[in-house]
Amino acid sequence: MEHYYKVNEFLLSSIGQWPYQKKYSKLFFYGSTVFLLVTQGFLQTGGLIAARCEPAIFLEALPPVMISLMCIVKYINFIYNADKMKDLLDAIKSEWNSLTEEKEIEIFKNWAYDSRKSTLMYAGAVYGSLVPLMISPIIPFFIDLIPDNSNDTIPRLTMFHVEYFIDVDKYYYPLLIHSYFGTMAYITVVVAIDTMFMVYVQYACSIFVILGHRLENLVRTDILMVNANPNLIDDEPYRKIIKCIIKHSDAIEYAHLIESANSVSFLIQLGINMICISFTGLQSALKVDQPHEAFKFASFTIGQTFHLFFESWPPQRLADESERINEYTMRAPWYNTSLRCRKLLQLIIMRSRFPCQLTAGNFYILNLQNFSAVVRSCMSMFTLLSSTQ
Repeated sequence: MEHYYKVNEFLLSSIGQWPYQKKYSKLFFYGSTVFLLVTQGFLQTGGLIAARCEPAIFLEALPPVMISLMCIVKYINFIYNADKMKDLLDAIKSEWNSLTEEKEIEIFKNWAYDSRKSTLMYAGAVYGSLVPLMISPIIPFFIDLIPDNSNDTIPRLTMFHVEYFIDVDKYYYPLLIHSYFGTMAYITVVVAIDTMFMVYVQYACSIFVILGHRLENLVRTDILMVNANPNLIDDEPYRKIIKCIIKHSDAIEYAHLIESANSVSFLIQLGINMICISFTGLQSALKVDQPHEAFKFASFTIGQTFHLFFESWPPQRLADESERINEYTMRAPWYNTSLRCRKLLQLIIMRSRFPCQLTAGNFYILNLQNFSAVVRSCMSMFTLLSSTQ
């Protein structure tokens, strides 16, 4: 377990939210993260308020503030539901210790490996999208190093439009370093919590796949069963199906726990995502004559779209795997089981007709179909905003 979830442990520990983290380490990283989130958010909000009378600057400062708000929502939700998050992780740990069959262990390891790979890919993509944003403030510094540079009036840039309430030119480099650390804290919150959400969901998927494997192997013989009403003590498939029903109920309950721990947070994030995609897309279009600025906001847009996709893709896989139980049950050698077994199989079939779905606020279903609908809505909003300029 430690091998597959080591990256998730490192990311959550760096923001003080790993459930098994040592007390003093947890307090230190938690305090550092809160300090950076609060100070960075305060300065960005101050810059937004200061620019309220200048529409162009206001529109430029709005997306970073909205993204910061989304990160804070994630962090607060994770802290508020810390007990549920720990219960979800405890279930994974318990499953690692309970599996004994080689094929089931292999299935579980494959899904855990997929979670690790997805975590690394998502972290690389999100941190990579941050590079243009972090490079733009230091471009003037490198230009100043060019010999015989005739342009002596290059303004010093900041990562965002902020209101520092002090002399920015005098304390430029300390403030720039603070903005770098603050931005890294926000991004780490996003990556740590999103990837852990993906781990939870893919664990639930693995349980449905293991359940399907058990259903397909209820009877390990091709000989037709003559006695349809054997003694209960001799009916091994019946005992297996009872365990399958319990496992199915546990998987559904686990999915409901994921839903209850994240539903409200996803609703707020969805609204912020739509606003950010529209406004950053607008800014990149308006600043097409300033390539480095346009590229910065285009990377914002791509990053937010990718973030929305990453929150829709794991729930889509969960819905597919939970619905596939119906298919596994149909392929099971039910004709070789007793009548009492067949009645229990009917219960599994009826329950699997309704896939496990994760929602945002119990009305928006997180899946790829709705993701494409949201992206289309954002493009429509972007078109509308562009026409008003």
